[in-house]
Amino acid sequence: MSDAPIVIVGGATWWPSSYRDLANTLRDISGSGVHVAPITPLDWAIGYFKGFGQLVFEVASTVDRALLEAGTKKAILVGHSAGGLACRVYIGGDPPYGGRRYSGHRRVGRLITLGTPHNVGETKRLAPISRVNDLFPGALHAEGGLRYLSVAGNAVDGASSAKARKRYERFIEDGGVGGDGVVPIEAALLPGSEEVVLDGVHHNKRMGSWYGSDAETVRRWWPDAQSADGGLREVRAAERSKDAG
Repeated sequence: MSDAPIVIVGGATWWPSSYRDLANTLRDISGSGVHVAPITPLDWAIGYFKGFGQLVFEVASTVDRALLEAGTKKAILVGHSAGGLACRVYIGGDPPYGGRRYSGHRRVGRLITLGTPHNVGETKRLAPISRVNDLFPGALHAEGGLRYLSVAGNAVDGASSAKARKRYERFIEDGGVGGDGVVPIEAALLPGSEEVVLDGVHHNKRMGSWYGSDAETVRRWWPDAQSADGGLREVRAAERSKDAG
């Protein structure tokens, strides 16, 4: 298969099998091979105590396998929730992370994050995210040709939902803003990236329509087409809602 393979990196509370439907949808839409990194909630739990090196190793191994199978030089990463942070560490560069220098930017043509909490307040609990931002800020490798797209959902207004507001305030100071029910819009948009804000899209399937619910939803954020050499066309302009936080 000549098209760039796709690697899905899941969130902290999702099992790889949770992304089966999204993988099938992406396979149908893109015509590319789709792989899901074998990262489990247990791996994430261990990572919070021992570091995320093993998580990133799983991302690297999955990308290597996908490229070998496709016979191409670069893959597309799709990171959902915290999985987007693991992708950013894998893309890496200088300086090293956890004593190891990752260079996934040489093997990735595009990073797409779905509801990933990139921008957060400075608290001890969020220190792992802050560390990623300190080491690998924003769209770090954009000038080198790596394309970044951050996707946020705008389904629940924290100003009218006490539960959502509380969740949003885990990441930002004032949770009275729009978001996907877990991550506020302003936290999910990586500085320097292309941005898409999707009305009516939740963080996960338990809350309602989410980023990977069906082909119609996926097409709202998936790049329209791939060129013959595996490159990607420009993504359409961000679909910001007037009421977005």
